[in-house]
Amino acid sequence: MDSTSAPGRRLHVLEMQTQFGQGGITRHVLSLSAWMRAHGHRVTLGGTPSDWPGLDTGSDFLDLPTKFVSSDGGGSLPSRLLSTARAAWGLRGWLKQNRVDVIHAHESAPALVANFARAGTGIPLAVTYHGSEPSRIAAFGGIARKADLVITPSHSSARDLATIGGVPEDRLKVLGLGVNPPPDDAPEAVAALRRELLGDGERLVITLARLHHQKGIDILIDAVARIVPDHPGYRFVVAGDGPDAAKLKTRAREAGVEGQINFVGHITRPHLYLRAADLFLLTSRWEALPFSIVEAFQAGIPAVAASCSGVVELIDDTVGAVVPVGDIDAIRSAVIRILGDGEVLAAMSAAALARSKLDRFDPDWVHAQFEKTYFALAGQGG
Repeated sequence: MDSTSAPGRRLHVLEMQTQFGQGGITRHVLSLSAWMRAHGHRVTLGGTPSDWPGLDTGSDFLDLPTKFVSSDGGGSLPSRLLSTARAAWGLRGWLKQNRVDVIHAHESAPALVANFARAGTGIPLAVTYHGSEPSRIAAFGGIARKADLVITPSHSSARDLATIGGVPEDRLKVLGLGVNPPPDDAPEAVAALRRELLGDGERLVITLARLHHQKGIDILIDAVARIVPDHPGYRFVVAGDGPDAAKLKTRAREAGVEGQINFVGHITRPHLYLRAADLFLLTSRWEALPFSIVEAFQAGIPAVAASCSGVVELIDDTVGAVVPVGDIDAIRSAVIRILGDGEVLAAMSAAALARSKLDRFDPDWVHAQFEKTYFALAGQGG
């Protein structure tokens, strides 16, 4: 299959990640890599393997201790510095044996490793900012400024990187995330799951999120505790796993909403769950551009989400509501307003489905923009 940017020319791109575990970043990297390979390019994945189902760690996977470079997985500062040296040394040795046209690092830990490893090689480096706590933007910018290009999926994140992170605007590029079309689900399967999840309730709200501080599931629990006294027929489903699972279930029990919130764990058919619901709810503390909101739109349900970064570029009052981060009263009001009016819910659902079909979410369109960007970088590196 010919490349859309330079027919006959093929690239070798190293896509690096901190850890190939569950989450939107891994999904983005694997989807982009699959598209590039389908268009004749070679893609090597580099980073720490984890629990992503079907991750191929064969000949085009470079196992590096990038997980242990990050503040989340690396432990003490001396330990992280040692992991950085080991990862950079391993990558540099691999680069000497393998011609690479572009390195694309996703997150700051692999970007730090790649920058050390590529010294003197002329290999261009791009780093993607997928969102972080606001307090970490300046530190990310310090690492990202050493790359040739800084990519982020939202204009809000780009402004933060320029104003807080100190990244020069001429080295910033906004490239969205391609979201694959949803698989077909039989109406009978959707109806059966809805009956199972709804029980004796009347409205179903779903959240797809890793059970981690970032995703604000504790905020969701507090909001549910404010909603159900006046709306006992509302049911909430949280799909996902993560390190805070036990703590959050305990919090729900202590808040008296254990019967209204169903923690279903990791699911393999997210679109089926979304189609069974009436509303998508995301209470994150920070995001860049969440996959899950677009997937909710693909399922034809509106979204209520915290106003972190790129969220405000996805949602307006025709397809849901944006609320201040951590604002329990605003979350409560938005959920009740949308679910309590059947006409509003129906209109938002139709508008959400229509929005999901925009080019900005089409993987073919989005990934072609990445390919063009890689060719431009490879030209600079050459």
